[in-house]
Amino acid sequence: MIIRCTSSCLFENDGLCTLTHVTSVSEPSENSCAYYKKKAETCKKNQNLHLQ
Repeated sequence: MIIRCTSSCLFENDGLCTLTHVTSVSEPSENSCAYYKKKAETCKKNQNLHLQ
């Protein structure tokens, strides 16, 4: 299945979603995608974990 994705999403590659398994979500998200994770925020959190 091909799912379009925004460039600022952690799971995006070449404009497409890289998730291999998705399920229906019971709670709507403020973003158009329930799995959306902003790249910059996630990268900063990971960097902070490595510094500790």
